[in-house]
Amino acid sequence: MYTIDDLKKHKYFNGADINFVLDSLTGVISRQYILDYARFLVEHNTPFAMCMMDLDNFKYVNDSYGHNAGDKCLQIVAENLQRCTGDDGLVGRFGGDEFIILYLKSNKYDDVHDFFARLYDTGGAVRRSIYLDKVRVFITATIGSASFPLDAETYDDLFKKMDKALYRGKSKGRNCYIVYVHEKHKDIVVNDRGTNSLLHKTFELKDIIDTNQKDELIPNVINYLFRSLHPKDIVFVNTTNDVRSAAQEKNINIGNNMYFILDRIVGDKKILPCSNPNDIKSRFPETDMIITKNKIHAFVAARVKDVGFIILYENAVTRMWQDYDLVLINFAATLLEYELNK
Repeated sequence: MYTIDDLKKHKYFNGADINFVLDSLTGVISRQYILDYARFLVEHNTPFAMCMMDLDNFKYVNDSYGHNAGDKCLQIVAENLQRCTGDDGLVGRFGGDEFIILYLKSNKYDDVHDFFARLYDTGGAVRRSIYLDKVRVFITATIGSASFPLDAETYDDLFKKMDKALYRGKSKGRNCYIVYVHEKHKDIVVNDRGTNSLLHKTFELKDIIDTNQKDELIPNVINYLFRSLHPKDIVFVNTTNDVRSAAQEKNINIGNNMYFILDRIVGDKKILPCSNPNDIKSRFPETDMIITKNKIHAFVAARVKDVGFIILYENAVTRMWQDYDLVLINFAATLLEYELNK
């Protein structure tokens, strides 16, 4: 398990609460923090290699010996990864049986390749037997990696290329490690789970809820939705009609009674998508000034029961709201509702 002293070696984690930073099961860095640290390294032009490890036979362990054995397996693998990585990088848990390793010592192909060889060598982290109570299991894994800035200039592109390398390792039969090489791997097509998949987004929203104090939840959630769905703006209106804007619009004016108006419009629904505000204006004339003044062409209102509403709106295009948008917004509202009403 990482300690405060371990984290202090990396300026990014100075002042962070270790209870939020660490994954509760394995003691390595939690998903949100390890991915945010990777983004931080890219933003600060720091060379590193980003690696994804996927345990090959973890489902067999869970199905054969139970989830307690599976949890212990993950803990042992995480401990071995941390030991083998040492001060050369940081280990995080991406989710389930997947781990992220940020190798900070070097981003060169040969150095990263040698690092993986040590992970797979005798006494390393994988390709070895581990003991789970009275059972011994042999653990193997597949790793894919890509380096910044050698392989990619942005975080999103780095993740995609790392995922391509991992996919190539799985297609070769697993139990191997692949370092991204543009000439070999550029044409591999994999699902864009790293940046845009709905599963990834819901994981990240859950991380925000789990790692922030209550007074930080609303701004962090609406800012995340703003970055993910790219509307003109997202605002949160609470029961006292206080308004918080993700885009920090200076001229936002949605009216003094917007919460009560929304309460009437949404009625007993959880979420209301609207691609033609003229329908709303004809049914609720009091919305005319709000919609006209802000030039709203489309909006979604999602109820956070007893707290307020999340509102996404467009004022330059008529947006047809997709299931992807609505599921993510509804999930965010549901998480906020549960957490803020505890």
